[in-house]
Amino acid sequence: MGTNQIEEVFRVATRKDLAETGGGHNQKGVDFQRAWAIERMFELEKSGASDFLFLFESIQDVAELDSPTFPSSIRIYQVKKKDRKEWSWAELTHLVEPGKKRRASRNPPPDIKDSPIGKLYSAALAFKELKCSGRFISNSGCDLPLNGGGNAATSLPCDLSKLEAEHLDALTLGLETLHEAGTLPANPALIHVEKIPMHPDQPTRQLIGTVVLFLNERSPRHAGQAQALVEALLAKIGPLGAKTDSCADFDELKKERGYSKAEFSAALSNLEDVPDLMAMLEDWLDKLETEGGIGFMEKPAVRVAASKIFRLQVMGGEDPLVVPLLLDIDAWLDDHAPGASLKAFLDQAKADLASAHSSIRPADFNAQFLLRALKKCVAPT
Repeated sequence: MGTNQIEEVFRVATRKDLAETGGGHNQKGVDFQRAWAIERMFELEKSGASDFLFLFESIQDVAELDSPTFPSSIRIYQVKKKDRKEWSWAELTHLVEPGKKRRASRNPPPDIKDSPIGKLYSAALAFKELKCSGRFISNSGCDLPLNGGGNAATSLPCDLSKLEAEHLDALTLGLETLHEAGTLPANPALIHVEKIPMHPDQPTRQLIGTVVLFLNERSPRHAGQAQALVEALLAKIGPLGAKTDSCADFDELKKERGYSKAEFSAALSNLEDVPDLMAMLEDWLDKLETEGGIGFMEKPAVRVAASKIFRLQVMGGEDPLVVPLLLDIDAWLDDHAPGASLKAFLDQAKADLASAHSSIRPADFNAQFLLRALKKCVAPT
């Protein structure tokens, strides 16, 4: 096991001087951050990455290790949504724009160590055993002039060594203040900036599109379950990093704030085990509506209940409260099969089973029964 590397990750993660402070994330910011992290996991999976571990709210916003047990490299991310305008030089670095003067103020001037770039750079410097770099990710571009006349806001992802000369000199001088005396010179190339096509208020829209494309290549018959998979992953990852208590060791840090490739692969594997029943469920709901077995307003409730069932299955779990119902449904289906009237089939199931499970909401009962019936009678695996 990479003991020195693991110890270094835990040591840096518990350094209070490197923790994100001030402001934090509102819920929209957290949702944006988590959606991006999941999209990054799909990117790594598609690229054939052999392993990874993501840590949330431990070393800046997100930290990505190339292994949970034998890490050799780590990427540190700040993932920020912005509703208006691009990120300015002053916002990113807290430095005076080259050629301009700092405005007079009674307050002490802002320090680069408290800026997004400064925080990323300080965290990167803290690693000696692991190869490390920092990345600033946002839906808005970074208005930074580049060598050759371009701008980081409209370019491909780039590192900050590509800045125009005066800005590069100013940044280098600023970063040097973050180094301990006698250490290596400042290296702006450690920090990258990247604009991503993710809506700040609807981050899951982009993510679902990514997952649809991924599933179309990897498992086309499950592409229709992209939204269920995304919801399951967000439900799993959303709470990570929410606890503010300090962790006793690296294993606890992984448990409380980490998500590994093994867990991600298990979610994909669980999806493979779930037949693609959503399209068939829609057909049955339409037929039930035509036959008068379900009302127009009941259909959305059944869809929501079915989506919840898929999320739990993808996460490798089952609601313990419905296990007795599922056993009864399966036993009932052993002796009954759908006939010409789907309404009569569902009505008979309700008459025989619903009273024994009165705590189950009607929409949940309908979703559980119809999905079990479809799986058993229409799409056996």
